[in-house]
Amino acid sequence: MPSFSSLTIAIALATSIMAHPPTIVSRASPVPGCDGLGVGVFNSASRFKLGAVNTTLANANITGAPLVVNSAGATNSATFWHLGTWAQYPDPLEYTSISLANGTLVIEGDGAPPAQAAPVDAGNSLEWFSSSTADPAEGAQIYCGVPPPGNAGSPVLAVNGDTDSFSLCQSSFENVVYYKAQPDHGYDFDSCYPVKLVFTFF
Repeated sequence: MPSFSSLTIAIALATSIMAHPPTIVSRASPVPGCDGLGVGVFNSASRFKLGAVNTTLANANITGAPLVVNSAGATNSATFWHLGTWAQYPDPLEYTSISLANGTLVIEGDGAPPAQAAPVDAGNSLEWFSSSTADPAEGAQIYCGVPPPGNAGSPVLAVNGDTDSFSLCQSSFENVVYYKAQPDHGYDFDSCYPVKLVFTFF
């Protein structure tokens, strides 16, 4: 029979866990292309931020340049958003939270309209569109998180099963994340440099 002291410790631990629940991460990965990325790949996570870590030059810190959801323009029927650096974005943030849900990136903000992740093709940014018909749960299921070998460091984001093809490039107003950056796509291709997109959990 457990002693009084061991029962007390067990109750205290249970109480602590309930008061401070850990980030819930799904380890199963039905996202196409992610199954071959190694052990521990996950398609759902919350309570994290993303940073861009330069893979060719020294970084100011291990979390990289903070990334936020920036405005990417609008039409009569939809508004578009993409990932870019916080340092160069001059406007208040409309979407302040990013989560990973069943392989799609979901963005949310107080009073912000629902937004849906779009497919990501070579040369384009990581985008969402918000409209009256957007459904975050129906966003493109192309994202997953990939732990480093031996869990030595932070997980990185993959899109289309690829963790190695992201760049930060200068657009008209800010540095934006592009996938397989290419010339003649409306941004300064010569300004591009390769980055890893790193999770920082909180």
